[in-house]
Amino acid sequence: MSRRRLRTSALSAAALVCGLVLTGCSGGTTSGSASGGSTPGATSAPAPSSSDGAGGPSSDGSSASGGSSSSGGTASGGTASSGGSSPSASSGGSASGGTATESGAPAAARPCRTAGLGFAIAPGSGAQAVGEQGAVVVRLTNKSGAPCTLKGYPGVDLVGDTTWSLPRQTSQTPRPVTLKPGATTTFTLTYQSYEEGSGVELTPKRIVVTPPGETHSTTLTWDFSSVLLQDGATHPGTYVGPVGGN
Repeated sequence: MSRRRLRTSALSAAALVCGLVLTGCSGGTTSGSASGGSTPGATSAPAPSSSDGAGGPSSDGSSASGGSSSSGGTASGGTASSGGSSPSASSGGSASGGTATESGAPAAARPCRTAGLGFAIAPGSGAQAVGEQGAVVVRLTNKSGAPCTLKGYPGVDLVGDTTWSLPRQTSQTPRPVTLKPGATTTFTLTYQSYEEGSGVELTPKRIVVTPPGETHSTTLTWDFSSVLLQDGATHPGTYVGPVGGN
């Protein structure tokens, strides 16, 4: 019995020693794990990569290191955002400026309409002597509230016992004339005055004027001498010049 007890005691002592040894090994492992997981070494390595790379994902992934990582990520993200917004704002500014410039540019003036024009015969018009050519200068004034444009020949009829639609003076090239509100332009009606025995006499009472590009007319009073009617002539001495012509 004593030998068995001695053997059992020896086995128990051996087991105790092994247990202590194992505990020491286990304690070393635990200690190593604690020091090995020391944050300084681990944190210093990820910190640059978190700051250089995607700060956003790093910040979302860990809340503990997110304090330092987050500030780096936010700074980096803020810079990127700021840098990204700047070109975008600059581009938007340019586009907006372009639009502003285009909208600020003067729009093309619309054609002048008969209802928006004032008509009058300029003083000093008419032939100076019987049998000579005379000039009747007709003034067109923009009485509308917006600019308008005239280009070409007006239609002009001399109306008396008969009506004569006057030919055009094609030696003058029509040019566009833009009238601001209140501005005036002219055209000239040149006529050959009638002299006894020279041909057929036309005694006009009215001048019917239709502006270029229009279908509506206005009527002025003819206060000058009779006209030599040459409605069948190839080169009559009575004709109409373009708006804005001399």
